[in-house]
Amino acid sequence: MKYLLNLALVLSLTVSCQAKEPEKPISENNEIQNVKNDSLFYKIREAKGAEKPVLLILMHGFGANEEDLLPLAEYLPENYIVVTPQAPYKIGNQNYQWYTSEKDADGGFGGKQEELTASIAKVENLVKDLQKKYNVKADRTFIGGFSQGANMSYQLGLRYPTLFKGIGVLSGTIFNTLKQAEDKTKAGSLKIFVAHGDQDNRIPFTEAESSKKWLDAHQYQSDFHTYKGMSHSISQEEIQDLVKFTQKNL
Repeated sequence: MKYLLNLALVLSLTVSCQAKEPEKPISENNEIQNVKNDSLFYKIREAKGAEKPVLLILMHGFGANEEDLLPLAEYLPENYIVVTPQAPYKIGNQNYQWYTSEKDADGGFGGKQEELTASIAKVENLVKDLQKKYNVKADRTFIGGFSQGANMSYQLGLRYPTLFKGIGVLSGTIFNTLKQAEDKTKAGSLKIFVAHGDQDNRIPFTEAESSKKWLDAHQYQSDFHTYKGMSHSISQEEIQDLVKFTQKNL
């Protein structure tokens, strides 16, 4: 099922474009565009104003699509290029996933490896294309996501730490297979925002705690945020904290 944003947040946000439209030229008023590169279909709100742009890619959760996190653009500074890609695997009418969820050998969170590998490659390609198109360097590029998208943020950030300044993990976890693959410290300057509700019934709060413990042990620089009473959702406070995180790390 599609994971919904916190109701209060949903009611306070608006989406600028609901229907799929042809690709448009670069706008000067932050209007939403629909684009497809060689890897993924995505929506984009381009930067506005004279301030140097920041690139932020936000990946949706299981069963959602490129529309799901688009309303968050309303909370982001105008100089942010906000990109919301659609996962490649369709599982229903307008419902998509980044990978098929599977338990690992120890019974922990995991995903079908061939799908996970393919999605990682597609997002990596999209990030590089966007950086080139908008002339944005890695030190002004952030990637984040919710649930499956958060898990994907770990996959991209820990595998390719020099591609981003930071990652934003909203209700996610580091798979054991990724921990094993990336057990040699190569954190570099990567910054990590870890946010989780303590009442999450999809990905337990203990998963965020164990991920934070692993990051600390491997010298990653991470900010840990706990949201009391929040379940598997996104709150307005959480988004405000994410913006502060990106701003302080530019």
